[in-house]
Amino acid sequence: MDPKLLAFLKSPDSYPHNPEGVSHIQTHISHVFLVPPYVYKFKKSVDFGFLDYSSLAKRKEFCHREVELNRRLSNDIYLGVVSVSKEGDSFQISDEVLQTDSVVEYAVKMKQLPDEYFLHSYLEKGTLKKSHLNRVVDKLADFYNTQQPDEQVLQYGEIESIKVNTDENFEQTKGFVGETIDDNMYRGIQSFTNQYFEHRSELFERRIAQRRIVDGHGDLHLEHIHITPEKVQIYDCIEFNDRFRYGDLAVDLAFLAMDLDFNNRWQEERYFIDEMSKKLDDPDLLEIIDFYKCYRAYVKGKVKSLQSGEEEVPQVDREKAAQKASQYFDLSLRYALLGSKPIVLIFMGGVGTGKTTLAKHFEQKFNIDRFSSDRIRKSMAGLDLQKRTPAEQRDKLYTQLMSEQTYQTLIEKIEKCIGEGKSVILDATFSNRAVREKVIRRLGELETDYLFVEAKAAEDVVKSRLKQREGEDDVVSDARLEDFETLKNRYSPPSEIGDENLISVQTDQPVEQTIRTLYFELADRNISNSNR
Repeated sequence: MDPKLLAFLKSPDSYPHNPEGVSHIQTHISHVFLVPPYVYKFKKSVDFGFLDYSSLAKRKEFCHREVELNRRLSNDIYLGVVSVSKEGDSFQISDEVLQTDSVVEYAVKMKQLPDEYFLHSYLEKGTLKKSHLNRVVDKLADFYNTQQPDEQVLQYGEIESIKVNTDENFEQTKGFVGETIDDNMYRGIQSFTNQYFEHRSELFERRIAQRRIVDGHGDLHLEHIHITPEKVQIYDCIEFNDRFRYGDLAVDLAFLAMDLDFNNRWQEERYFIDEMSKKLDDPDLLEIIDFYKCYRAYVKGKVKSLQSGEEEVPQVDREKAAQKASQYFDLSLRYALLGSKPIVLIFMGGVGTGKTTLAKHFEQKFNIDRFSSDRIRKSMAGLDLQKRTPAEQRDKLYTQLMSEQTYQTLIEKIEKCIGEGKSVILDATFSNRAVREKVIRRLGELETDYLFVEAKAAEDVVKSRLKQREGEDDVVSDARLEDFETLKNRYSPPSEIGDENLISVQTDQPVEQTIRTLYFELADRNISNSNR
């Protein structure tokens, strides 16, 4: 934007209603000026391929399109399109759409909504209720159910059309690999996406046959939903590209569902999607929603990545955008590898095989609580976690009774987390078959998905790792090289666990390669489970 025009728009004196002040907000595609009781939204002169505001004529066109489309779900927010003209060195805002050569910019004029009624405000205040979500469900169900999609819209449910968007996302984020997303994540999400298309084609075909493809909102975020006692209004839909608005109603709902997950409101998300499924008489929604949440989280990561590279955005905001981008990519990866329902991930394996390294990685990547048998055992005994237990105390620490108490505590951690609707990671040897079977029985009673990840490594690699521990001060495990033979002989491989609940991974390779292999294995399992 012209710096002189920007300065003009930042001045309260520039607006016809003489507001007390002006607040300026930037996104990667817009300049937004809050001038109570109104909002003026200007489109940036940008061309990202999927979005083209590069000419004044196009910005005018899309301003009108924005007003028209958003009035479908918000009947009195969008007041119309306004013009900014320039005569000499002075600018002037007009509520009319002027056609003269003096016009230098167009904007959408809106009512400013009270912050307290936005859906994200209810979340932040801890006042979100099921009744709020029920009203959103009713609003959206009416919106989708009244549509009669024609062939032009229905084609956007075909895999070829969806793949245009997903391929474009991966192409446009290549340059951010190593910055906001790492290479393993990029490859893992891409593999999941393409494998899902290949193995679940019948699901996409069924969605088209059931006419679940709609002209939706396209950007259904928490901050775009406003709930007062009188009405629900949903605004700021996608106007710049029809293919981002046309699609499965599940891809529309996935943005809001993903937002709830991002804010760690997993139970509310599940309630919302369950209610939408019932209201729409759409059981397949529950089956396909994680695929589309993966897509939506990736889109959000892409958008934040683009913001992080905008030179005109202040450095501090660019850094925040980069951090947010990484968080959204992490969430996308979680959907790709684990889905969004609660799961118990159990990292097991012999001493020195690297199970704790893997467990910590998933703990940090997905923000899932991790519970370590070594930590629990030492904590119960009142011992220093970072120091090796003295030899004279180890016999008491590793008795059968102490082991039973340790694993019982792990079961209690599972029960607590699953009861709260959260996933959980266990980090323990699980060398005893009877202990594994006890845990599996309890997981069956809880009706919870679970996966054992067995870490394996060659003996020489394990011995080298154990020897290295001798000079380290922050190792919680007491196992050292001298204990190898004894512990190896105690370890019983998990041959009783079926393939659907067990992945074995070799860790005697670089950590990044091990993680990549595990990502691909988990993505394959996730796709297989979605088809059961």
